[in-house]
Amino acid sequence: MENLIQLECNIDDTTPEVLSYAAERVLKAGALDVWMTPIIMKKGRPAVILSVLSRPEFVDALTNILFKETTTIGIRQMNYLRRSLPWKIFSVSTLYGELKVKVICMDGEIVTISPEFESCRQVAGEYGLPLQKIYDAAMEAGRELIIECPEDIND
Repeated sequence: MENLIQLECNIDDTTPEVLSYAAERVLKAGALDVWMTPIIMKKGRPAVILSVLSRPEFVDALTNILFKETTTIGIRQMNYLRRSLPWKIFSVSTLYGELKVKVICMDGEIVTISPEFESCRQVAGEYGLPLQKIYDAAMEAGRELIIECPEDIND
């Protein structure tokens, strides 16, 4: 089990560009994930909940970023316990070059092989091919190469 903190704030008075920039900043500063949920606030104003998932040691830095980069005047903080599956990134060879896939295991068995977006996006752009075609190539190569969970997963 892992102790995590979720930070969140309601924002109804800024632009999508500012929210996107704030999301990029918190990710670069150590956030595990960031997401926005559309809501309706009092008086019918459209807004978003900006949520940030973090390890405890990054909370102060992420809170500072949210205060500086958004119009919020208050941030809620909730403690969570997270259970996650072990995983490892592998490079696989395809017709389009090396691609990265994430192998996720449970009880010594592969649960999922998932292409890594950035790796596939870059190759799709280089070849001028649809992203799904590159994803498919990564999945096929991953299934052929990786048939069991590695012993050193999440070391």
